[in-house]
Formats: sequence, C-alpha cells, structure tokens
Amino acid sequence: MKSPDGVILDYRNYLRMELNFSENSVSAYLHDIKMLVEFTNKPYPEIGLNDIIAFMTYLRQNSYSVETILRMLSGISSFFDFLLQEKIIAANPVNAIQKPKKWSRIPKFLDFKEIESLLAAPDLNSPYGMRDKVLLEVLYSTGVRVSELTNIKLNNIDLKRGVVKVAGKGRKDRFVPLYTGLDNIIENYLKVRRFYFVKEKDEGYLFLNKNGGKLSRVSCWNIIKKYCLAAGIKKNVSPHSLRHSFATHLLTNGADLRTIQIFLGHADISTTEIYTHVNDDKKREVLMNNHPRFSQRLQ
Repeated sequence: MKSPDGVILDYRNYLRMELNFSENSVSAYLHDIKMLVEFTNKPYPEIGLNDIIAFMTYLRQNSYSVETILRMLSGISSFFDFLLQEKIIAANPVNAIQKPKKWSRIPKFLDFKEIESLLAAPDLNSPYGMRDKVLLEVLYSTGVRVSELTNIKLNNIDLKRGVVKVAGKGRKDRFVPLYTGLDNIIENYLKVRRFYFVKEKDEGYLFLNKNGGKLSRVSCWNIIKKYCLAAGIKKNVSPHSLRHSFATHLLTNGADLRTIQIFLGHADISTTEIYTHVNDDKKREVLMNNHPRFSQRLQ
C-alpha cells in the first residue's frame, strides 16, 4: 500500500488533472482532509462514519457555518470516492450522510469545431502520434474517465463487436461502443504498440509509455495539453473536459439523460442532470446517431 504522502500526491493530481480544479480549490480540499485526519488521529482507511459525524459536530461547535461544513463534507466525500476507486477502502463512509449536490457549476467542454481540431492534431506518421490519436478518440467518443482509460487492457477490447469493457467506479463494469472506423485506427495502433512500445514484458495495457509501462493519468493530461496548444485551443482543457464534451454533444444532438447516464457510468441520474444546460429541439434518435463520431452501429 502506498504511503499517506503518496496517496495525497495521487489525489492532488486527480483533482488537478481529472477534475480540472484550480490550485485554490485543490488546496482547500487537501486542507479539509488534513483537518479530518488530525481530528480523528487515524489513518485514512480506518476513518469511519462515526468519526466523520464527530468531526462535523466539532466544526459546528466551533462556529463553522452550515454552508462551510457541507462544502467540507463534499470534499471529504470526494476523497473517499478516490480511495474507493484506488481500492484502498471498500466503501465510502460519507455515503450514509445526506450530502449537497455534487455539481455547483457547469462543466467545461469543447465545441464541435474545437474537438475536430484537437482530434486532427496528432501526427499519424509517428508512433506517439498514433498512440495519442487513439487516446484522444477513445476519451471523446466513449466519455470514459481518464482513470478508466489508463486501465483498459487489450483483453477488454472486442473490435468485432465494436465495444470496450470499462472498469468504473465502485468496481462496476460497463461496456461502451466504439464508433465505426475507430476499430481500424485501434488495429493500426496495436501493430505500432507491439513493435514500438512493448519492451521486455507486456502487461497488456492498451496505452503504454516510452518505457513499456502503463501510461499514467498525468501523462494523459500532458498529452491533451500538448495537442490543445497545437490546435490553437486556449481553454484550460483536461481529460475530464473531453468526458464533458462527450455528454454535452450527445445531449445537444438529442440523446436522453438516461442513455447518457448509462454510458458515463453515473450511479445517480442527478449527476447527469448538469448537462441539461444544453437545450436543443432536434428529434431524439438512438445513441449512435447522436454523437458526431458515430454512425448507426448498434441495433
């Protein structure tokens, strides 16, 4: 198991790279976690529901506002969700407490033109460009989280059926479709992967770094930043921005929230409802007709 400092470093990167939080927000989240640990005097995996309730009571007794306590509780819940995702704990103790809504602001996303510019940026004549092309296409056309993306293995992909198995939050697997044409791009990349990226030992991950190991979440973030710069996109874009773009573009083209919820792997549809800021009067069609990268594939 990683050291407490290692866990906090990973969580800091998760907030910055995946959730695209500002440095001020990251500092606030980490400060709240530090307060909780100092109050309980326990390591992260041993903090339970009663400890968190006692901490909230302590805050209220020390004149913290209800709004501040709820904000801190939301941040603490995010941290335990991360520990659950990393398989450090078996359950999030905050789930037993009524929490504020997860979303308080509209997520950032790219418009159709920006997406096309970003996806066209990698140089397909280079091994890294081929890998990065597949990475960007999979992120955008499936809406997977970057942590889910980096854990995709070759045996999770069924190119004949055009689907990929994704290990989501809470150890819940789901299948997401690959649009027609992406399977060919992946097949070409797999040849490059085998001859260029695989070194002495192949652990089976789809995306590898220059040393043959699993590509990290931080590397994915840097890759996106690199191609945003090349495409002239000035927005602050993270891997999660492509996930938001996936959902927003689906809704723009008429997909219903329930369908989007399934493909994003949201446990609660209230999390998906943030995307209703996009209004469009186009006729609702099946999912494969709603996303710009898809043609009719699933019957």
